[in-house]
Amino acid sequence: MVRVRFAPSPTGYFHVGSARTALFNWLFARHYHGTFILRIEDTDRERSTDESIDQIIESMTWLGLDWDERYRQTDLTPDHLQAAEQLMENGQAYELDGAWWFKVPADGETVVHDSVMGDVTFRHEEFKDFVIRRSDETFVYNFVVVVDDSNMKVTHVIRGDDHLINTPKQVLLYQALERPLPQFAHLPLILGEDRARLSKRHGASSVLEYRQMGFVPEGLINFLARLGWSHGDDELFDRDELIRLFTLEEINRSAAVFNHEKLYWTNQQHMKRLDLEGLAGLVRPFAVAEQSATAEQWDAIDRDRLHLGVDLLRDRSKTLVDLAKVLEILFAATLEPEEPIVLEDRQRVLVAAVADALAEANACEFTPDAVHDIVQSVLAANDAKLKEIAKAVRLCITGRKVGPGLFEIMSAAGQDLSVGRLRALVR
Repeated sequence: MVRVRFAPSPTGYFHVGSARTALFNWLFARHYHGTFILRIEDTDRERSTDESIDQIIESMTWLGLDWDERYRQTDLTPDHLQAAEQLMENGQAYELDGAWWFKVPADGETVVHDSVMGDVTFRHEEFKDFVIRRSDETFVYNFVVVVDDSNMKVTHVIRGDDHLINTPKQVLLYQALERPLPQFAHLPLILGEDRARLSKRHGASSVLEYRQMGFVPEGLINFLARLGWSHGDDELFDRDELIRLFTLEEINRSAAVFNHEKLYWTNQQHMKRLDLEGLAGLVRPFAVAEQSATAEQWDAIDRDRLHLGVDLLRDRSKTLVDLAKVLEILFAATLEPEEPIVLEDRQRVLVAAVADALAEANACEFTPDAVHDIVQSVLAANDAKLKEIAKAVRLCITGRKVGPGLFEIMSAAGQDLSVGRLRALVR
């Protein structure tokens, strides 16, 4: 059975590179109905923090990357000591200056068989003996990762290719301990759009920062999956599709480029896929934070109106923050228009007549079709065309020059707000 692990070091924020590694391991495990292990590698005791561990857990939970087993590496020290003592007893390690060192064979080479990179050969003369236990009796990463992976019967080690340089040392340790090798798969780097290694200067953020920026987990998951993996020319995948399709064979050898425009586009597409009640629930805290509505206003609004507004406005929103801001249309008494609204006398008369007619409508039937019929009836009675007042009415109702259908958004805003804003305009 497939057993894989994601083994983050809790020494800083949980960034998108780590999230992609976690995702690829999770998808591989779920594709083969295997086991996904979360192992917190906190052997760097000076830099590891509980805050970082909490961030890892919160980030993975938000992304929906559930684990089957969970370990903390410092709890496994007895296993590390037992394996190290085995090497000492067999003469494959020795003590110097209080530290324990592994003996690297002087001649020969080690070939790493990698599912992504192919066979990579390392000559032993390229590296020297290395420490497995420090003089303070703490163990080193390259050693404990081998002990833990073998004890946990990990079948596939899927990780970033920055770890490839460590792999020949680990292979030698597996052989010295007489333990079976896992299948290695090293993932290509993620680069910024300038082709330099992705960093904060490229705008790369922690996973939780993307949540705060209004990304939905489905959008970020889809985007991360496409960083180094592809399935034909397809761009959009839901979680079930990713699980069904994901294989190591379709991971690209070349580095992936983190394209912010593509990230926002992908997120927007997944916002469009969400059911309206679910999307409304996700956007609620952002709407309150952006002061588009109070919590009381949000909870009191007619659900049909809310769903109509969310449906109309999400097509032009790339994030939940974007959507939260424009949803003020459904709540604010008046809006600040993008540009001044200037009415001629005839336009003022028409807008006032429309407002009066809308005020007399049945509030329970304030549908887009009903609004359309009322407005057109007023215009026909005054021998006028919609284009004479459309821009002014849109700016008044929405604050914006362009947007969804005018009658739909007036229906979403509701009778009271629509009438109130129009009357305030001609007052």
